[in-house]
Amino acid sequence: MNTRANNKVQTFSATILTYGATLTHLTCPDRWNQPQDVVLGFDHWQDYIAQANPGALNPYFGSIIGPTASRIANATFQLGSTHAYSNTTNITAASPTQAPIHVLQVSNGLDCHHGGLKGFDKQHWTTVDVNQDETSVTLEWVSPHGDYGYPGRLVSSVQYKLTDQGELLIEFAAELKEGDKSEGAAQHTTSMDLHSTIVSLTNHAYWNLDGVLNPSEDQAGQLQSLLERPSTSGTSKDIKDNNVVVFKSPCTVKDHTLWLATSTLVELGDKHPVPTGVLLDVTKTPELHVQKELLDFTGAETHPASKNKALGHGLDLIPGGYGYDHVFALDGTDAAHTTPVPVNDVGIQAYWPRTPHVATLYSPRSGIRLDLSTSEPAVVLYAAGYIDKSLPRTKSKILDIPTSNTSGPAVAGGGDESKIRIEAEFDKFAGFCLEPIRYPDAIHHRDWAGMVILHHDQVYRQRSLYKFSAE
Repeated sequence: MNTRANNKVQTFSATILTYGATLTHLTCPDRWNQPQDVVLGFDHWQDYIAQANPGALNPYFGSIIGPTASRIANATFQLGSTHAYSNTTNITAASPTQAPIHVLQVSNGLDCHHGGLKGFDKQHWTTVDVNQDETSVTLEWVSPHGDYGYPGRLVSSVQYKLTDQGELLIEFAAELKEGDKSEGAAQHTTSMDLHSTIVSLTNHAYWNLDGVLNPSEDQAGQLQSLLERPSTSGTSKDIKDNNVVVFKSPCTVKDHTLWLATSTLVELGDKHPVPTGVLLDVTKTPELHVQKELLDFTGAETHPASKNKALGHGLDLIPGGYGYDHVFALDGTDAAHTTPVPVNDVGIQAYWPRTPHVATLYSPRSGIRLDLSTSEPAVVLYAAGYIDKSLPRTKSKILDIPTSNTSGPAVAGGGDESKIRIEAEFDKFAGFCLEPIRYPDAIHHRDWAGMVILHHDQVYRQRSLYKFSAE
């Protein structure tokens, strides 16, 4: 889908894949009004499927995560029982007085991670609406009761919408619905269709605001310079089939700056990386293992965004070598979406539609600025620390470049035109995720469980707004 602003010659567009309801491309103009694709991903839809196969590195590029984002400790949970709010690791069978134990798929260590081995990111969603006037598309996925251990027949939808103001709006809705007998035996109405369940959805886009196919030698759109002078920043050049000049464009977010509206960290266990139940203000707990200079993004100005804290320092120094993979807690709101309240008083429907501004990500190279506003109580910062160069065919593009001299390499076409192919190179820290979510593993904490438990008479909603501009 595409939208064209009226005041500039520019294009703001997004491409959505039905597999995983995946955001594969988001193109916006940089400070020179040149279009830049700012999300990591693949050229071919088959590669998204290939990365979900057993043994493959699954980066969840741009996909919808569900039914529950992040981890469910020990891949089990209970509803309507005090056991739902404990961190007990040795779970056997439910007693006659307890609610049943729901066993999910183990997909990371001891836990169910991002919905399990066959989460929403690996499903073929149905397109239910394409609205050309509103520049929006809505997709739906129906998971039957018991699907990979989750109770209840959950009908989930996501709408992607573009505006003339350079905004990408992502709205989720999910509710428990009875099956229709006309859908076939697998979807017949059962007494368990409306069983309560747990829900926490998000989009897992990796942002690189430099532009994933924007070599650093080409900051002002002067592509001819790629042919005329050697690389100065690590971009490699090669001659391949048909004499096409190929440039590897390494992607990194180390130069990006970040502002966050919060300094409150959801503490994770050292040996078992699920929440301990403790919220830490990183500006007030210097004696703990968190380090203020690495995790506090609140003190900088947001105008201009270049004054915010650069990510590179933390990416180099955070223990473990994988950079940011942290959950920050945001303010809860009351039912009227006006007054901050303790998070344990907020239920599954209470966050939407209030969408305060919570984060600003910025690229000094391209001048592209991303402002995130969200209804959610938390945001995950993840800097692609587990990605490596083993990924298959990443994004690329072939360009015809007018040649101003004949001293360069012989290339396809000859004469007054040269062909070059730019290939994105994804490695550790190639992109940066800002994932709006409910607290990870909330079901196992009494004060948080209400934000993820969905009953048959409720509707889960989430609204996140990504606004793109250039400075």
